[in-house]
Amino acid sequence: MRLEFITLVVKTAKKASIVIINDNSPAPGLKNTWGWSAYIELDNIAILFDANSNPEIIEYNMKKLNIDTDKIEFGVLSHAHADHYGGFRYIGRIKPGLRVYIPLRRAVFLREWGLEPILVEQPLRLSSDVWISDPIKSYPIFGIAEIALGIRVDGVGLVVVVGCSHPGVDRISQRLAEITNERIFIVIGGYHNPTQKSLDKLAGITKYICPAHCSGDRAKRYVKNTYPEKYVEIRTGTTLIVDETGELRLQNYP
Repeated sequence: MRLEFITLVVKTAKKASIVIINDNSPAPGLKNTWGWSAYIELDNIAILFDANSNPEIIEYNMKKLNIDTDKIEFGVLSHAHADHYGGFRYIGRIKPGLRVYIPLRRAVFLREWGLEPILVEQPLRLSSDVWISDPIKSYPIFGIAEIALGIRVDGVGLVVVVGCSHPGVDRISQRLAEITNERIFIVIGGYHNPTQKSLDKLAGITKYICPAHCSGDRAKRYVKNTYPEKYVEIRTGTTLIVDETGELRLQNYP
């Protein structure tokens, strides 16, 4: 396996802060819709993972959450569904030319919005602690291709951020563990109504399980009841902080 290495100005990550710009679960004082978007800050850079469905909502919430958009080094679009890419229209206005890593060949809309789509065909290592998985399909031929983000926090392990996990959240997470050769600390994002078998497999490879967006109430209940020590609940506006102490801290808005 060959990893493409792209140097970013970032040292070994001692801390990762993940701000949930939009999830299906609302928070007082923020706008909300069906969609998913997360802002990940590492020391002196930040990453935008997915961009919700509505540019007005992502703009409103980013301002309310005091997100420093100047720090955004690149974006990741997990897969080609509108509830994950619609807000990139706003990002194109405030960050023209921003690179957005994508698993699909046709992304004319991103170029039209002033962004620079970069096709991911193999695993990418963007710095010593930041990886993007190669696309995994939900079905071999006509399935949805999806990528995910992996961030190593020094002394803690891998923070995995997923979009909808159409190919299976356990498969995507395991793939990032293989690519990085790191133990997984937490998996955050949409799990797409996973089976109990998939969740059991996930529980075997990660310390914390954080189902959001399209995961579904059934999956959340199952994890909460079966693996209460692993379950992490978030909503729009939640900030998760992972640092080298190994503690996971949550701050909800407001």
